Order: sequence, then C-alpha cells, then structure tokens
Amino acid sequence: NAVPQMVAPDTDSNHNPSFSPTVQVLRVLPVTSNQAAKRYRVILSDGTQHCQGMLTTQNNHLVESGEVSSHVFLKVNDFMKNVVQGKTIIILLGFEVLNNPGHTIGTPTSIDSATAASAPAIPKTEPVRSGMGMSSNPYGGGGHAQASSAPIMRTTGSSSSKPITPIASLNMYQNRWTIKARVTNKGDIKHWSNAKGEGQLFSVELLDSGMDIRATFFKEAVDKFFTMLEVDKVYCFSGGRLKAANMQYNTCKSSFEITFDQNSEITLENDSGEISQQTYDLKPISELDAVEPGAYVDVLGVVKHVSEPATIVSKKTGKELSKCELTVGDDSGGEVSCTIWGDRAMNAQQEFADTPVVAFRRARVSDYGGRSLSASGGNATVVNPRMPEADRMRSWWQAGGSQGAVKKLSTGGGGGANRFPEFDQRKSIAAIKGEGMGHNSDSKPDYVSFKATVSFIKSDREGGAWYPACFNPNDPCKNRCKVNQSTNGMWHCERCNQTNAECVYRYIFSATISDGSATSWVSFFDDQARVLLDGVDANDLQKAYDEDNETYLGHFAKAQFTDWVFTCKVKQEFHQDESRVKTSIQSIHPVDYAKEGRSMLNAILAM
Repeated sequence: NAVPQMVAPDTDSNHNPSFSPTVQVLRVLPVTSNQAAKRYRVILSDGTQHCQGMLTTQNNHLVESGEVSSHVFLKVNDFMKNVVQGKTIIILLGFEVLNNPGHTIGTPTSIDSATAASAPAIPKTEPVRSGMGMSSNPYGGGGHAQASSAPIMRTTGSSSSKPITPIASLNMYQNRWTIKARVTNKGDIKHWSNAKGEGQLFSVELLDSGMDIRATFFKEAVDKFFTMLEVDKVYCFSGGRLKAANMQYNTCKSSFEITFDQNSEITLENDSGEISQQTYDLKPISELDAVEPGAYVDVLGVVKHVSEPATIVSKKTGKELSKCELTVGDDSGGEVSCTIWGDRAMNAQQEFADTPVVAFRRARVSDYGGRSLSASGGNATVVNPRMPEADRMRSWWQAGGSQGAVKKLSTGGGGGANRFPEFDQRKSIAAIKGEGMGHNSDSKPDYVSFKATVSFIKSDREGGAWYPACFNPNDPCKNRCKVNQSTNGMWHCERCNQTNAECVYRYIFSATISDGSATSWVSFFDDQARVLLDGVDANDLQKAYDEDNETYLGHFAKAQFTDWVFTCKVKQEFHQDESRVKTSIQSIHPVDYAKEGRSMLNAILAM
C-alpha cells in the first residue's frame, strides 16, 4: 500500500522523514513541452496500485544511462506532491536504484481510478478570469485578451473557492497556486537601466501562518500594484512565477521567491487574525559577538543614542548614500551600533528620539569595528512594536536599565566612520603594531580610535597636497575620479569619458600623528583634510600654492600640533610584490577638553 500512502494528504518527506517506500517503475516517458530542459515522467507501482510520478532534471542522467528504466525498483527517500488537474503527481527528489526483475510485479490498477470511484460528484464551477478574457494562461500569454489595467480589490469571499497553498509547500513544479499572506515589509520603487533596457521594480515580504517569502514586481506591475499593497494587510496572491531565492539579497526563510507581472491577480482579504503581524527570532545583543559576520539576526532594544546623519559614496555604484548610526542596548547588557539608510536616516533624530524600543528584523551582522549591524530597508525596522517582548524591554529600561553595566560590541571604528569614538572605546597608537592590525588572513581592514596630536604634515609634495579630479558632479564620477591633463590643456576623465576645461582639486597627503605611546604615518583624504585645515577647500589652497607660497604653508603650519580624536583604518597593501600596512584617517573630531577631563576622572575612579 505504498502508493496510497504517497498520494495521501500530509504525507511527504517533510511530514514523515522515516517514510521511504519501495516502488517499481512501470514505464518511463519523456514529457513533451516547449521548455528547453528535458523532463521524464514515470509510472510508479506498489504491486497493487500505480500513480503518476516525475523526475527532477538533476536525475535525467539516470534515465539516459539506462539505470532508471521500465520494471526497475526504487527506494524513495525524498519526494513531494503536486496536484495537476485533480491528479496527484509524485515528484521524486531523492531515491536509490535497486534491482530490475525485468517484468511487472502484480496487476496494479490506477490510484486515480480508485479515488474517482469512491469520491462523490463535484459540481463543475467556472474559473474566475478577472478581466483576462477566455485565456486560461495565468500569465496572459495566449489569445488577444487584454489584462485589466486596475488591480483587483475584492474583500474576503472572493477567493474562498480557491484552495490556499501554504508558502512552505510552494515548489517549482506547481503551475498554479494561490497563497494568502500578510505584507510585512514593502520596499521603495527602484529604477534600473542597462544594455537590455530600463524599468522599475519593488519588492515585498509576505508572511502566512508558517513561513515568509520575498516577492518582486517589475515594470507595469509596479504601476498596477504598488499603491494597492499596504503593509500589515492580508491579500490573496496568484499568477506569480517561482524561482530559486538569491540568498545574498533575500532574507526570508523560503528557499524560493516570487515574480509577479501585470497579469497576476491580487485580492484584498479581511484580516481574521490567523496570520501574525510579524515573526521575530530575537537574538540578545550580548551574544552577537558569537554570530558569524554576514549572518542576519532579529534584535529588539532601546535606542540610546542617535548620531548626526551623514552621506557616503558607494564604491560599487558611485552614488551617494544617506546613513545614520544608532546605539542600541537591550536587557542582556549588550550594546551595539546599528546603521540605518536612505530617507529614514535623514529623519532618524526625530523618529528615534526619547529612547524608543525598536525591533530590527533581519539586520545584517558585520565585523566592522568589533560587531555592528546594518538594518534592512523598508518596514523591517519597527519603532515601539506591539509585542510582549517590547513591553518587557521598556519596563527594564524604566526600572534602571539605562544605568546598568554595558558590554559594548562596537568599538570606536565600528558602525560608521563618522561616529564619535567615546573615551572607553579608544586605544593607543601603539596598538596598531602591538595587536598586529592590518594582518588579517581574510584581507579585511582593522579599525582603531585614539586621541593624538598632528606632529608633521608633508605639504611639500610636488604639485601640491591634492590631486586633480573630474569636473563632472554627477554619476559616476561625482568629482572624485582622477583626471589627466592633455597637451591642449583640457582635462580628460577615463571613468565617464568626458573632457572638460576645468577640474576640481581634492586633498590627499601624508602626515604623522603622535600620542604618549607611539608615532604613526597616516594618509589624509579630502573630507578629513578639510576638517583638519579649518574648512579650507583644496581649490582655494591650490590657487595660493601658485600665487602665494607663504599663505599656502601657513595653513599647514596652523594645523600642526593640534589635538584630535581620530578613527583610522589599518589595512595591509601590496606594492611591487612587497607588503606594507597602511593607516588612513576615517574620521577626525575636535577634542572637547572638559568632556575629556570628566571621562578621564571617571576612568580613574572606576579603577
């Protein structure tokens, strides 16, 4: 009776891993389709009844080599079911090839015939076409019917006649399915342009009672569904295409993701409460140092400090990104820096004011400066979430949690180069060599913060303490890429392939900084150099270099022997097959001597 058990509801490798039936292959038949990938259908028998089956493309070679053929016995270790036009198809995912007696065992009959004979008659119902004419293609591929230009906004009852497929049961062998899920996260509309064309997209995260999945809408589907879909509302979705999830960008638990087009059907449902608003697998902040970099975690904590918003330039795209650093602590005694991005970062000081409790879902763990977090976009960061754990966290904070001992997982360099390194997060210059910074086996840089004095600035470099950069303020250069002057006096940029009569100058020079433990050579770049030189722009100083050398040198002389709090990046580099450790300034902050004095006094009293 292996076949009846295999086709029975709630029987597969997920529900009963110990169920490994042995069946005989009666026939192996090629599947005729327009798809490029060849597929094989099999008829499986237990000696009494037989059913339809399908091999995955990964097992095609077993058919082509003759190992899987008529009358062979298979021990099925892993399978799933798919219902097509009322018939159950067994998808063989994993099996062992046994012996082949060369003939059929028993006189098996079709399991579908036996099921049909015992089942009551089901009245025929007309399918819902939702403005797609008479075409049965869920993607609108046939005939001349036109898809409706407006999204379907029916409430519950509209899809009650459709069987609902759990997200956990979705698989690549299903052609048609309907899921009922809550929208837990919705991203912004993004635009792209490449050699294949241009378009727009947005993504959502969908949650049912057991699992979540990522879905993406492209081109015309963006115009049709973006306004309709709202976070925290429940919808029925159908007419999408499944593909394997790209786990580099997808943080949902499902191993698949969905693509919807303008012909997909989405219906608004009444919220019966059977689907939770969000699921969290909360990780105590104090345990984040044991989490591998690159992993994703859910964290709940109190935002203790919000830094000033800042902008950085993406190395991949050359575009400016807005960011803001939050210092987050929880009742485990841990404290970590978390970066938020985009428009939300620019409004962070208002949104995260007054130490709110915040839930960060699927924040990415980084080893930048110890341990730090990068928050996911969209609605993955929730202020004052409605959950019992948030009430407990708020009570802990109000009962004195703000005054308790803290385990800081982010050092002065972590969580953002523009963050001010607090007194207890700093080291000394001697730590660069003493701790072997920059010699990591994975080639990642180290970050260190300290208070030091600028003891020397190398301002006599030939041509000046700067480099000529592209005059183009837009992508991809943004006034950052180095340009070369032609014989005709014009400046040419190889990055954007533009030639301009002018260029802009950006600082780059070396200096030495010293504290009571050691002295180190460091590199200054434009943003940090302008702070050091009291806001003087490189373009202005370049004019002084040509016209008034005394004024030029005076600016550097004024900056020497001044005290600053630095954050430095320490990384090993190779030049002409020789390695060297290079230290560059990531951030520079003036010293608040009154605050420094109080911090030193507190450190002495704590000894």
